[in-house]
Amino acid sequence: MKKLILILLTSFLIFSLSAELVDRIVAKVGSDIILLSDVYKMMYQMQLAGIPKEQISMDMALREIIEQKVISQKAKELNIKVDDDKIKRYAQNYLQELKSQYPSPQEFQAALAQENLTEAELLEYFIEEIKNNAMTQQLIDLYVSSQVSVTEDEMREFYNTTKDSMAVKPTTWETGMIKYKITASKATEDSVYKQMQDIKKRLDAGADFATLAREVSECPSKVRGGDLGYFSRGMMLKPIEDAAFSMDIGEISGIIRSENGYHILKLTDKRRDEVRASHILKLVQPTKSDTLAAYAIMERIRELYESGQSSFSDLALQYSTDPDVTKNKGIIGELTENEFPEPFKNYILSTPVGKMTPVLEKDGTLYIFVRLKEIPPRVFTYDEVKDKLYTYLYQYKLQSAYNKWIDKLIKETYVEILEK
Repeated sequence: MKKLILILLTSFLIFSLSAELVDRIVAKVGSDIILLSDVYKMMYQMQLAGIPKEQISMDMALREIIEQKVISQKAKELNIKVDDDKIKRYAQNYLQELKSQYPSPQEFQAALAQENLTEAELLEYFIEEIKNNAMTQQLIDLYVSSQVSVTEDEMREFYNTTKDSMAVKPTTWETGMIKYKITASKATEDSVYKQMQDIKKRLDAGADFATLAREVSECPSKVRGGDLGYFSRGMMLKPIEDAAFSMDIGEISGIIRSENGYHILKLTDKRRDEVRASHILKLVQPTKSDTLAAYAIMERIRELYESGQSSFSDLALQYSTDPDVTKNKGIIGELTENEFPEPFKNYILSTPVGKMTPVLEKDGTLYIFVRLKEIPPRVFTYDEVKDKLYTYLYQYKLQSAYNKWIDKLIKETYVEILEK
């Protein structure tokens, strides 16, 4: 139902009509004609779309072209409007994408010349194809998609009549996860803040900002004396942005906290909707001591669980930094063997059901997993396949509605098929 624009782009040069091509009319649709070359081009496009070559026939390709013609004619009859400027931009983007597939602009131009085409002619072809697609989709939305709906009762009825033939869900495990992000302690935070206070005192005493940035800043910009260049709103962390846009040129800020650490800014210039600033950054990062403390907390969680002193859900609610923990109490689902998080899969499978894995670490976050219970193979429940049922039934009804609509449209249109 939807044309494959990208395939048209890649196949156009191969099947573009030229004076050398022996051609003839094979069908008439209203005031339009269909050439034999159009049919061959469509057959090739179907192959590129993934349809096996042995399943493609001239009749199938001709039918597809007839459908496109009657839809396009109906859209023009109803005066379906499209955004011509937007379509031109899309076409220009497609043309640039096609050009980029050639080793050089010269080779692209040579390919066009070989087909007796100019770049302007190819652009016009793309504009026409994209415009037809946009009108076609509007028409289908109006006459087909808007008429299709799937009810809850239909889905349940389909499930009940087909569930015994559905694929069986393999063995799964109700799986729990506790994650704990390693963060800087208050002592670490206070230590970094004290360093920034000392830096601010040196600046207040007249120290050169750029020289001091090169000496103490922990941002890559230190090599430029802390210069961040010009930036507009939305380009920097919000605390930095808010401070910079409220300062005067030459002004040095107080100590600013961001998600990365502590900053001191100096505004160096303003122009239109941009400012230029330099900064000194001291990162707030967990120390080795902070990391060991986080590991100790996770080991304590394992001890409380293994001894039976606390339930998994209670421990997850108390300690997990997963934002979803209040909703799922640490239960991440009934997972099959292939659904376990890949970095931890082997650890999870090698740990007995009901036992916690060792403390695992990835990207500064600690994890503990437990397979709380094993669920034998079974038929999928309705809720597990509800979304797939909806998609299947919707697509089935949509295709049926489209077939009826297009058949009616063809009957209402003058269509004459000549000898192929």
